Amino acid sequence: MLEQINARSIFSPATGFIARGGFDWTCNPYYGCTFGCIYCYAMFLPQNRRPREDWGRWFTAKANAIDLAQRHGHKVAGKAVYLSSVTDPYLPAERGLRLTRGILEALIPHQPRLVIQTRGPLVVRDLDLLRQFRAVRVNLSIPTDSETVRMAFEPKAPPLEKRWEAAEAVRSAGVAVGLCVTPMLPLLNPDAFVARLTAFAPDVLVTQDFHDSGGGFGADTGTAARRLLTERRWTAEDYRRIVERLRERRTVYEGEAGFFPPRK
Repeated sequence: MLEQINARSIFSPATGFIARGGFDWTCNPYYGCTFGCIYCYAMFLPQNRRPREDWGRWFTAKANAIDLAQRHGHKVAGKAVYLSSVTDPYLPAERGLRLTRGILEALIPHQPRLVIQTRGPLVVRDLDLLRQFRAVRVNLSIPTDSETVRMAFEPKAPPLEKRWEAAEAVRSAGVAVGLCVTPMLPLLNPDAFVARLTAFAPDVLVTQDFHDSGGGFGADTGTAARRLLTERRWTAEDYRRIVERLRERRTVYEGEAGFFPPRK
């Protein structure tokens, strides 16, 4: 379900782990998300005033987002901007609405230090714009090697191979790539997954286990995700073994430590 609003702002001061990571501002062209990831921390945040069971069935577009970015882009000039913190900037609707693209166009003259956080291969559409930023990184979420697992945990998110293809395209365009195994979902072939991550050699590799805030403020795993983890017999010990294998081969950032802006 799509709603459109006229927002009061498009840039918000960074808070929480985003601020601790060194970001100054966040930018969210949308509220909500249609990818429907059952573990998504955003459904637990105060910005989500809808029932958590409806997560993935709605989103709200900031219809005036491009105008706001054009008028207020000077505020983020040279600053670290995280796009996006409570939605995905490359939802399927972005193909037609083009709000993220319009924001990027508006930001080029101001040259913020920019991180794009997405699981949407549509990001490759905007490589012509991203190449015009002096400090930019595209963080792509690839949390598992199994399409069966992906369908269970991320029922409406893009297929994993499409994300790998997007990562290759971004790197080939000369744009830095981060791979986010966050949270790490159950794996079909851990050895092959570790080998693939290592061979790709992303600029930044981030891993994270599932959160548990007991349903309180902030990130949480949620009942549905816990049930699926139990069914697949995936545990914190499994996660830790994979991280240790990766660390034998390269630098790995865990959790909040992996979310930081690119250097100038």
